[in-house]
Amino acid sequence: MNRHNLRYFLPLVVALPSVVVGTIAMKFHGIPQMIIGQNVAYLIIAWLVTCVAMSIKHKTNKRNSLIAMMFISLVIYILTYIDGGIGGIHRWISIGPIRLYVSSILLPIFIVQLWTLFSVKSELLAIVITIIVSIMLFLQPDASQLTAFVVPMIIIIISKVNRSVLRHIITMLLATLVILSWIFLDSLPAVPYVEEIVKMVFNMGILWFILGIASLALLPLPFILLAPKSFKLLSRCVGLYFIIVIISTWFGNFPVPLMGYGVSPIIGYLAAITWLIKHKADFQN
Repeated sequence: MNRHNLRYFLPLVVALPSVVVGTIAMKFHGIPQMIIGQNVAYLIIAWLVTCVAMSIKHKTNKRNSLIAMMFISLVIYILTYIDGGIGGIHRWISIGPIRLYVSSILLPIFIVQLWTLFSVKSELLAIVITIIVSIMLFLQPDASQLTAFVVPMIIIIISKVNRSVLRHIITMLLATLVILSWIFLDSLPAVPYVEEIVKMVFNMGILWFILGIASLALLPLPFILLAPKSFKLLSRCVGLYFIIVIISTWFGNFPVPLMGYGVSPIIGYLAAITWLIKHKADFQN
């Protein structure tokens, strides 16, 4: 098997350890059988989709199509407020029995899209969309996803916006939203096999806990170690997003990506790593 074909297996190799450790922890703690195997099934299906996506030749995003994609994403965010939510918290869209956690699907690619907007000289539009998304995350409320989105975007804004005063105003506004989101943290109770899956792994023994932490630490590494030269800062910002999401689960009741139950983080992660692999291949070619 040549190096070109090996790239198709990278998303599965990186994502599988967290999913497997989480699945074993659910089995160990007697979680219902119908829940236990779903993450593995979601991962395999999503991985097959990424294989198809990676086989399609990359086309440079044109400004109009990029704006259309971002508009659709914003509409999806608005739909979370139409959905009934849970206890006044609006982070999901329900499609039949499946509840999609919108931010964990959209935000990694949102960061890529906003970088692209800055790169095609649509600075004002990129700034406005960044602020709108940040406000919606604040109102959901979702301190974890807001922080994971804002910190990379501040780095991107500092690197892309030339006007010093504008950079400082935007940074202060976004930082204020993050601080307030943690002050007024939601009181949504944790679901053990979603937000407290790391504790469940810890209860299995120190070796399992070490394996679990190592599997989570593996998730952002491709974005840091395999960053293409032309997209190095962007790739690392996407990796930083996942680092913050993982760390924030220790400070509030937020889903643990891939290890905890749920299809949405799996979709978001595989979408992001597919972008990385495709751009890495394009750069090498």
